[in-house]
Amino acid sequence: MVKPQIAVIGSSSLLENQIEYTIAKELGKRLIDAGYRILCGGLGGVMTAVCEGAKTSPNYFEGSTIGIIPTLDKSHVNPFVDICIATGFSNARNQVIIASSDVVVSISGGAGTLSELAFAWQLNKPIITIRDTGGWSNKLSNQKIDDSRIDKINTVDQVSEVLDLISMILE
Repeated sequence: MVKPQIAVIGSSSLLENQIEYTIAKELGKRLIDAGYRILCGGLGGVMTAVCEGAKTSPNYFEGSTIGIIPTLDKSHVNPFVDICIATGFSNARNQVIIASSDVVVSISGGAGTLSELAFAWQLNKPIITIRDTGGWSNKLSNQKIDDSRIDKINTVDQVSEVLDLISMILE
């Protein structure tokens, strides 16, 4: 059986001392603890933090973190990614990340995150945002992007709620 793949998206410019970085790092650990694989854009910020956190899980194994990068140069991938998929697609790689995921979790984020959220909405992927992390995750919390779906974007307050919601979604 294929392990569920959780896309974690968000700001590429977070620094290690920011609370959102800490949240993403905790999320990475908890996702691997729960037996999921992590998909991300493979670069910095949220993408680095979630992969770094993954490696602290006792359930971590090589191949738990997958980075789908926008360039053809694998040297751009963050050091915590196990599997690097170099696309050369620039921002179009965002659709690959979302299409390959079972659930999308968003922390903060700018225009790239917004495009990923739009793809997730259009591809009918379950979306979870973590409240009070800023950016598009906050702006779209508990919102509908348009009327093409009857649901809203799911919003939670803490990482433990993300895991509970993913478990319910994937049952």
